[in-house]
Parts: sequence; C-alpha cells; structure tokens
Amino acid sequence: MGLAAIGLGCGGMNPFLIPYFFDHDTKTPAEYPLTPHPKKPDAKVVILVSARMGLPPDLAGVDRMLNAELITVLDAYVRAGEEKVQVLKMPRIDEYRTQNPNWRAIHPCDMAKKVADGADYVIDVEILEMDLYKPGSRGQWLLGRATISVSAYDVTKAVKDPAYKQELSFEYPRGREVEKESIAQLSAFRMSFIQHIAKEVAAKFAATSPQRGRMSDGL
Repeated sequence: MGLAAIGLGCGGMNPFLIPYFFDHDTKTPAEYPLTPHPKKPDAKVVILVSARMGLPPDLAGVDRMLNAELITVLDAYVRAGEEKVQVLKMPRIDEYRTQNPNWRAIHPCDMAKKVADGADYVIDVEILEMDLYKPGSRGQWLLGRATISVSAYDVTKAVKDPAYKQELSFEYPRGREVEKESIAQLSAFRMSFIQHIAKEVAAKFAATSPQRGRMSDGL
C-alpha cells in the first residue's frame, strides 16, 4: 500500500522505478577506505608513483605526471565526499625525490614518514607496462594500454606488508583506437589516458559517484 500511495503521489509512476530516482546518486564505496586512526581528526596520505625501466620515449616522466594527477583526483574525491583525509601535495614529494635520487630503494612506509610528519597511509603505485599505440599500427593509431601495480600500507602498523594490493589493467579508449594526427594530439591523448588511470586508482580509496565510470572513457 505504501508503494501504491507513492505511485499515486508521483502521477502514476511505476513503483519499481522509485529506487532508481532516489538512489541514482548513491556513491560506490572505496575498496580500501582511508579511515582516520583513533584520536586523530583525519588521515594523512602520501601517494608515490614510479615506473619500471624500458617504457617508450614518449612516456618519459609519465610516473611524475600520474603522481601529480592521482594526488589531484584523490583530493577532489575525498573533498566531494567530505571525508576526513589529507593528501600530501606534489611539491613536497618532488623535493624529496630531487634530494634522494635513489628514493625508490626506500620502503614506501619509511619514505612516507620522511616526507610527511604523522603520515597514516601510503599508496604506492608502479607502472609495470604502458604504451600509447595500437600494436602493429606503426604509430598511426592511438590506443592506451597499461598494467599498474597498486599497494596501500598502513604506516602506523609495525608490519610493513601491504594492507591492500591489486594489479590493474587498462585499455583507453576501451574497444576502439584513435587516429594519430599530430604531436599535439599525442600529448593531449597521453594526458587523457593518465587522467583515466588516476580516476580508476583513486576510486579504490574514496567513495565515488556512478557517473565517473560512464564518463571516464570519453575523449
């Protein structure tokens, strides 16, 4: 009867469609929420991105680009969800990398403590493979492909094993390629691909709107 009453009140709306209208903005929860620890007002998070040797020349510096974008996107997600999370900004990470060329040899938990006082979590991302071209196209067709390792550590724990670990594969745009027409287009495509990856990785650690998934493949 309650459903029927609502249906009448909505001009004869099908009661089975009601959940859609009320829940279409429901956010997808994080797989590994960055929850503040007891007696702390918020969680301080450090993001580190590195890349394996051997990536194509047109991807030089892609690890830093993804690091900066991931910081921006995760910060936007936690702010939108009013989550009690502070994300360390890129200048402090750049400063530490410059002063410590062998920073990748340091355990992520130890580095997080060095770059951010009171760090609670560190998200460690490694680009295992990445390419911007469709295989066999001789550089004529753009099709972003990547394999990314994502690990998250609780810095406050004595054990330095990942609390979350996953390997992600990407294809962008999904199921289709884009003809390469200029160097400027290649640069824009690379940035769009990096932004796509950043959105997907950040969504592992913050609640996100369903619209993210529908819009992330747009060019």
